[in-house]
Amino acid sequence: MTDTLGGLTQEVVSGVALGCIYALIALGFTLIYKATEVVNFAQGELMMVGAYVNFFIVTALLDIPLLNGAMGFLLAFAGAVAFAFLFGTFLDLIINRPLKDEPVFSVIMATISMAIILRAVMALIAGPMTRLPVSPFGSGVVKIGGIVISVHDLFIISSAVALVCGFYFFFNRTKWGIAMKATSEDPMAASLVGIPVKKVYRNVWIFSMVVATVGGVLLAPKTLLDTNIGFLGLKAFPAAVLGGFGSIPGAIVGGVILGVIETVSMGTLSFHFPWVKEINDIIVWIVLIAVLMIRPAGIFGREEIDRV
Repeated sequence: MTDTLGGLTQEVVSGVALGCIYALIALGFTLIYKATEVVNFAQGELMMVGAYVNFFIVTALLDIPLLNGAMGFLLAFAGAVAFAFLFGTFLDLIINRPLKDEPVFSVIMATISMAIILRAVMALIAGPMTRLPVSPFGSGVVKIGGIVISVHDLFIISSAVALVCGFYFFFNRTKWGIAMKATSEDPMAASLVGIPVKKVYRNVWIFSMVVATVGGVLLAPKTLLDTNIGFLGLKAFPAAVLGGFGSIPGAIVGGVILGVIETVSMGTLSFHFPWVKEINDIIVWIVLIAVLMIRPAGIFGREEIDRV
């Protein structure tokens, strides 16, 4: 009994770390949706691109003796974030602005097309080889009682918490954050009171790309880096819906819940109930449907009432 409880606790901790990655991707979905009411189905591929850019910079710095450790990782991370700023601006120019007044379906199809293009281009640049980036924290672990937590997982969890706190402060205490909230409520009214709506949309795409890059950089050392990791965006999407689409706290809570469910189902549940392993790929969707049957707007979502 004790061994089972200890193993379950270990799985929950690992699930929280994985869930934080899902939460960061879901946060990218949420940011764009809050401002533009568009679902960006290329969010997983943006994460993949950011992870590859960081990996390429780290690899290039290995030849410099003083920059082949933590310092090199920090420089590569800064370079990847800088790229994210530029690429987010580029996405705003080629997707959001030309299609701003077009039907939402057209914008969604544009993001799906972008996802396919990014995957193909990155496969052309990076080649078919799968890579395993080295964690900047090495194999260091922290033991708390009988639970072993890797330093990398602790960094993932703390980074997710820091980003959420940062976004909460940004949206509630800064001029641009309040402008984004106003734009998401009513773009036309926001424009009439002097809010530069086009700049707000550009900043949203930039933030979404930055969040995706951070998630990709943190995820890559935990998994194999290839052009297919963008499919994790499809796992993060139900996290955003589960938490309440458009809710920043909901994206985090939804991601953590699904991460824990996935880890526990692969471990303890599969050990005691072997058939669970057969449905592991769809178990998050089963949980999502079950929750939406009770709360159609998600855990933190608000039901909209149409007045007539």
